[in-house]
Amino acid sequence: MFLKKIEINGFKSFAKKTVLDFSGAGVFNGGKNIGITAIVGPNGSGKSNIADALRWAMGEQSMKNLRGKKNHDVIFAGSGKKAQLGSAQVSFCLDNADKKIPVDYDEIIITRKVYRDGEGEYMINGSRVRLIDVVDMLAKAGVGQRSYCIINQGMADQMLNAGPLERRSIIEEAAGVKEYQVKKERSERKLKNTKNNLERVRGLLAEIEPHLKILKRQSQRAEKGEKYRLELKEKQNELFGYWWNNFLKEEEKLLEKEGGLSRETILMQREIDGIREKLNKESKNSTLIDEKIDKLEQEQRKINHDVNTLERDILIEEGRLSLARERQAGFRAVETMPVNSSLIKDRLDSIKKSYRQLADKLKNAQTITDLTEIKKMADLVDREICELLTGIEKGKMEKRKSDKEINQWQENFRSQVEKISENIFKLKKEKKDLVGKLKALSEEIEELVQRDRQERRDSIKMEDLIRRKQFDLEREKDKYNEIKIELMKIRVRKEDLEKRIKQEMNIQPNNLACPKIEPDVKNLEKEIFRLKSQLEQIGSIDEMVLEEYKETQERYDFLSRELIDLEQAIRSLQKVIKEMDDKIKDKFEETFKNINKKFQEYFKTIFNGGKAELSRVELRTRIRKSDEEEGAEESIVQEDESEGEEKFQMGIEITAVPPGKKITNLGMLSGGERTLTSLALLFAIISFNPPPFAILDEVEAALDEANSKRFGKILRQLSGKTQFILVTHNRQTMREAAVLYGVTMNDDGASQLLSIKLEQVGEEGEIKE
Repeated sequence: MFLKKIEINGFKSFAKKTVLDFSGAGVFNGGKNIGITAIVGPNGSGKSNIADALRWAMGEQSMKNLRGKKNHDVIFAGSGKKAQLGSAQVSFCLDNADKKIPVDYDEIIITRKVYRDGEGEYMINGSRVRLIDVVDMLAKAGVGQRSYCIINQGMADQMLNAGPLERRSIIEEAAGVKEYQVKKERSERKLKNTKNNLERVRGLLAEIEPHLKILKRQSQRAEKGEKYRLELKEKQNELFGYWWNNFLKEEEKLLEKEGGLSRETILMQREIDGIREKLNKESKNSTLIDEKIDKLEQEQRKINHDVNTLERDILIEEGRLSLARERQAGFRAVETMPVNSSLIKDRLDSIKKSYRQLADKLKNAQTITDLTEIKKMADLVDREICELLTGIEKGKMEKRKSDKEINQWQENFRSQVEKISENIFKLKKEKKDLVGKLKALSEEIEELVQRDRQERRDSIKMEDLIRRKQFDLEREKDKYNEIKIELMKIRVRKEDLEKRIKQEMNIQPNNLACPKIEPDVKNLEKEIFRLKSQLEQIGSIDEMVLEEYKETQERYDFLSRELIDLEQAIRSLQKVIKEMDDKIKDKFEETFKNINKKFQEYFKTIFNGGKAELSRVELRTRIRKSDEEEGAEESIVQEDESEGEEKFQMGIEITAVPPGKKITNLGMLSGGERTLTSLALLFAIISFNPPPFAILDEVEAALDEANSKRFGKILRQLSGKTQFILVTHNRQTMREAAVLYGVTMNDDGASQLLSIKLEQVGEEGEIKE
């Protein structure tokens, strides 16, 4: 497992999305590329924010450890050139191909996001989870936001400044006993709660016991009365059940009769309504028939009027035809006209015109044909002159009409005759159609009259049937009313019995059992009277006494069983705590021995000699916590001892003596010596239980060049099992890195990332493609 990449968006100075890819660091272990990566940059550029971002994404809740005060301090606050952001998000990807975390994913991406209003969320591979889920998953990988996998500025020195108990927790973290410690703490909390519950149960038992004795005496007196009451209830149940079921049966029979009569009256009423509806329908039909007859008679009268009109038109057209034929008979082709000055003048003008035409033809004649035509015209002129002279002598002239006029007159006559004949035929046809329609109307009127007579006879029969059916209906209604009266009597008696049952037995009548055989009613009434008298002699009894006694006894028995269970639970939890203590002790002993050995080795390597040792020390501590609080912090007891439980615990002391010096305590070490001692302890822990990755933020800042070389040498040794990400200014440390990330800050107040692999850098510092 190793850290593949970190994505930062809006966290502190990283306003834009920034990705740090660690998959190409240059050293492989088990096929996985882990190695060393260095993050460099000037002071204030934001490079330490990368370590803070990873710690925050791993679930860090203390803003002090993140160098802030409020939750929204981790969100980019803006600058003069760039607006503030509304959220911050950090994701980091772990390679899980070796299944160190027992899940089905080869890559695990853990994301934390927070909004400026304080809302936040955690995600694992895109699914929302709780903080505890993130912590548990990282614990399985051997990392956490408070573990030694992230060492910020000054934290290395804090390992020396820490108290003995805090140093012990660091060793326990390296020992991998966190799982057992969690189980132990949970068991201790359960044990405390169980002991508290045990004390409460004992107190409740002591409180209940005297009250239980009083209830027992009262219940013995109440049992006798309860016996009579149960017997009375049994007798009442039998008697009242018998009466109640008899009333139900009688009511059921009457309801059945009532239902039958009701259905019959409804059917009879429906039949009468049906006949009335049919009668009304026939009455409406009769009215419609009368209206239809009137309408047909009106149409008949109109057609008679139209027939008379057609007969008159036919006579007129036949007269016109006769007149036309008479005119045809009087037609003459020659007409006689009296001779007067006007006629003579017209004939002379015609002759004169013909003469001029003849003269013109004579002038222009050239052929024999022309002469022949002129001769004909001369003969016509001569004949016209002769006819005029003859007419003048006789005083009259005959004028024959032309063939054209004769043909035209005959054609007009034929057209007139045909038109009149066609009109006569059309009028006769219309008359015939109207006569046929009159006949059909007469037949339809006669049919409607017969139908109306038949419907009137049917209506009379239906009215008589309605009278007879109405009489039968009234008789059925009388029977129905008699049943209703009987039913009301039964219901009144039933209601009286119901009131008595509720008053004396305080139950619903339907809950009474029906006796299988008919009981002796008189004997039952006597028994009921006797039992009531005996109950009056006993007096009033609190019905809740027996019930309260039973409930109290049950509670007492339950608490007694709970007492036994709690005592067993306490023994079981004490056993679990002892087992966890043994496991923690065994693991701690082994880890302490190995880390102490490694610490001595690394101390000598770093200092080229000297002496260092981890030793155990027993401390007297007092636990300050109230009965309600859990998990309160433990502290070493001072002279002014406060209240609380006192016990002895083991702590860790550190002895470090550089070569050539005589030092009795850690406070006598110089700054550089303190740093080297802290690094020796850190490397001892890492070498014993290598974490998948470790982020070291300027932990070697106080080292000189020689010590920096030793620091780099140890890093190379450990980088085979642990991936190191170093935030540094040290050139020697940079030389150990396979990948360099440079962090700068632009004038907009946002950090910017630059990266380069050292294998791309040439001998003279140039960057190769």
